[in-house]
Amino acid sequence: MSRASSARADRAPLAAAVCQFRGGPDVGANLRRIEELAAEAAGAGARLVVFPEASMYAWDSTADELAAAAAEHSASFLDGLSAVASQLQVTLVAGMFVPTNSPRPHNRLVVLGPDGELRASYDKVHLFDAFSWRESDKITPGRTRADMSELCTVDVDGLTIGLLNCYDLRFPEMARALVDRGVEVLIVSSAWVAGPHKEMHWEILLRARAIENTCYVLAASQPPPAAAGLSMIVDPVGVVAATCVGVEGTAAHRLDPAHLRHARETVPSLQHRRYAVATAYDGRRVTSLSRIAGS
Repeated sequence: MSRASSARADRAPLAAAVCQFRGGPDVGANLRRIEELAAEAAGAGARLVVFPEASMYAWDSTADELAAAAAEHSASFLDGLSAVASQLQVTLVAGMFVPTNSPRPHNRLVVLGPDGELRASYDKVHLFDAFSWRESDKITPGRTRADMSELCTVDVDGLTIGLLNCYDLRFPEMARALVDRGVEVLIVSSAWVAGPHKEMHWEILLRARAIENTCYVLAASQPPPAAAGLSMIVDPVGVVAATCVGVEGTAAHRLDPAHLRHARETVPSLQHRRYAVATAYDGRRVTSLSRIAGS
């Protein structure tokens, strides 16, 4: 092992928490609840605190209500998140809506550092037009680029995290593309709509993303009855290490780089791949497979 890789292997564990709560139509009340839950997580030692998709405003609102909320509240909500992150000295991830040039806002995840600065943002690219829902009637999808720079990664205390937003979880090529960019922790923020089989899909998909990528998965969902709840932290071998089931609350776990390294050494599937996923999309089709050089 090289000196650089040895130093990387010796990184300290990162205490992380996922927070389960429902964003309602009162943005100020949502911020107060975010502060309460983040303080609870930070009090337990968490330095990375993850909130659900649509933490800013009720995700099941009408298209006009979401657009109005994005126009009126996105700046103040981001300022509020910044204040919480800096006050508690944590890295904070949460979902919000931001205005666009169209009548439909973006569904955005943001990452605020412990200094309160915006570290990264990601606009949801896969919109939930399934199970009789039509998210595309309310939301403008994030822009995809030839260099795939819409894929969002950020360093948190020496661990590289990547962002997925709800329905993105059903597209394993996106998670793999993030892991190919060095991601060791996948964050999934969601308002995973409740319904037949949905809770089962949620847990299985989260554990599958962890197992196939030998990475941690931090999943924060909004709670029942409208959403599935089951916020959880999954370790790199697919074990659910912490969970929050039917109510608002937090679930915490230490993300250990040594455990991550051991999992990847024990099951080196990322090194054994013969094929790579290419996600070029021309509006009509996806070119989805290529052979890894030397395989």
